[in-house]
Amino acid sequence: MDYETLRTKATTVVMIPDHYRLEMEDNTPKGNEKYRSFIWEDPEKNDCKIEVALDLETGDLIRLDIDMEDKNTGNQDNSEEDAKAIADAFLMKHNPDHTAFTWVNIEERQNFRFITYREEVGGLPLPDTGCEITLDNSLNIIRYQSEQKTAPRPKWPDSIVDAENVRQQVLSDLQMKLTMVTLYPSMYEMEGTQPEYRLVYEAIPDRRLINAITGVDHFGIEHYLMPPSHPIAPIERDDTDSLGDTLTFEESEKGKKPLNLDHPSEELIKNIAAWEMLGIDPRLYVLEKSKDDDERIKLLYKLKEEVDEEPELETLSVDAYIKRKWGDSLRKLESSFIIQIEKSTGRLAGFFHWTEEEKETTATASLTRKQCWEKAEQFLQHVFPDYTSYLQLEVDQENMDEELRDHEFFYPPVYIGNIPVNHERAMVSVSTLTGKICSYMGVSYEEILELAERNFCPVLTPEKAFDRYSEHVSIRLKWFKDLDENSPAYRLLYEPTTTCQADVPLSVDRNRELKYIDACSGELIWQKV
Repeated sequence: MDYETLRTKATTVVMIPDHYRLEMEDNTPKGNEKYRSFIWEDPEKNDCKIEVALDLETGDLIRLDIDMEDKNTGNQDNSEEDAKAIADAFLMKHNPDHTAFTWVNIEERQNFRFITYREEVGGLPLPDTGCEITLDNSLNIIRYQSEQKTAPRPKWPDSIVDAENVRQQVLSDLQMKLTMVTLYPSMYEMEGTQPEYRLVYEAIPDRRLINAITGVDHFGIEHYLMPPSHPIAPIERDDTDSLGDTLTFEESEKGKKPLNLDHPSEELIKNIAAWEMLGIDPRLYVLEKSKDDDERIKLLYKLKEEVDEEPELETLSVDAYIKRKWGDSLRKLESSFIIQIEKSTGRLAGFFHWTEEEKETTATASLTRKQCWEKAEQFLQHVFPDYTSYLQLEVDQENMDEELRDHEFFYPPVYIGNIPVNHERAMVSVSTLTGKICSYMGVSYEEILELAERNFCPVLTPEKAFDRYSEHVSIRLKWFKDLDENSPAYRLLYEPTTTCQADVPLSVDRNRELKYIDACSGELIWQKV
C-alpha cells in the first residue's frame, strides 16, 4: 500500500488529539521492513504518545500503544464481561482473522485488564498466534499487539505417551536443593508485610519440556541446570599495583564515616573522582548527575569536552526520532562512567565504562579468558575484598576458548557456606583488548552480612521435602514453537507444574504455584502467579 493511504488509515485507528504532533513515520524494523510505524506525541508532555504500526502490504493494524496520563483512574468496578465485549469489538474491526482465535484468557493486574486471543489445536493455545489487548480502568484500549504466525498449523498426533509415566520420569530426575531466599509479600503468600529471609528447599530442575510423542526431553536435562561452580582460592595481594587499598566510599579515612550524598560536597565528589582504580581522571571527567534512592547512590561522569549536538528536527525517520528522543542520553553514556554505591556499607555496587575507541577498534583479542579472570580477581580484591568467602567460580564450558570475543564475562554465584543465595550472582566484564574492567554488577553486601548472621539450621531432610513437593507436581500439555530448525514448527510437549487454583475465588491473584519448602519449618511456600 502507498504511504499516504497508510498514513490516513493510521489516523483512524484511534482519535489523535489535535495538539499532538507527528514525530516519526518510517518503515520498521530496520533491515527487515514489514510495518509502517507512526508516533504522535504531546509537545508539552514528553511521556504522552500514541504509536501505530500497520502492515506494509495489507494495511492491517499490527500494534497500538497509547501512553497518556491518568491511566490508573476511572471506574474500577467494570466487569470482565464488559472488558471482553469492548476488546471483541476492537478485534473484529482491526483483525480480519479474528474468527480463528477461539482461545481467550483474561487477567487483571494492577487495575489493568489483559486479554489474550489465540488459535488453538486440541483445546490448547498456539503460541505466537492471535493478539493481546490491554484495557485501563475506564476500559479504554491502550495496547494492542497482533502476532505474526510463522509456523504451519499443527495436527494433533495419533498417540502420545502416558502423562503419569512422564510425571514419574520428572520426579525421578528431580532433586531438592537448599538455597537462601528473600520472600516478598507482593510475590508470595505469607504473613506480615515485611520481606523475610528463609532457608528453603528448591526443586531442581523445576521446569522441563518433554516431547509428548516420544517421551524424550526436548532439550536434555542439562539445559535446565546452572553450570557447576567451586570455591575460589585466595590469591596473594600485590601491594605494588596501582589500585591501592580496598575501595570503600567514605567521607574520610580516619573517621570511616559512611558515604552520604543527600547534599554532596564538592570535596567529596573530587575525592571519588580521583580514585585511579575506576579510571576517572578529574582533569578529564566531571560529575554530570547524582541520584540517591535511599539504598544506592548513582553517579554519572562524562568527559568535560563533550559538546551536545543539535538534533535534526526536520525528518520523521526512525534514526532521527531516536536521536531526538534519546540522543542526549546515549551521548552521555559514550565514554562515560556510571557508578552505583550501596549507602549502608559504602561498597561499590555497580560500575560501567564503555568507550567509542573500544567499539570502533579493529584489533583482535590479546588476552585469554584465564588472563581476563586474573584481571577480574584483581578488581574484586579491591571492591569486594572478602569475595572468596561469598563467591564461587562457575566451571567454563569446554569450547569457551574457541571463539574470540571483545569482552569476557564472569558471573560468580553467591554462596554462604555451601548454600547458594537464590540465584544471586555478581558480574564482571573484562576487555580482551586492554584488560580493563568495563562493567561490574555487585550484590548487596548488607544482605550478604544479614544472611550470614542468620545461622540457618535445616530441620527437614531433602527426602521429606521431596515427599511434600512431589504431592503437588502434575503434568500438563502445551504447544511449543520450535525456532531452532530451518522452518519453525509447533511441538506438543509435556510440562510439569505445581500451579493450582487458590482458595480465595475473588482474589486478583487467583492462581498460585508451589515454589519452595521451608527447610526449618516444613511450610509450603506459594508464589502468586
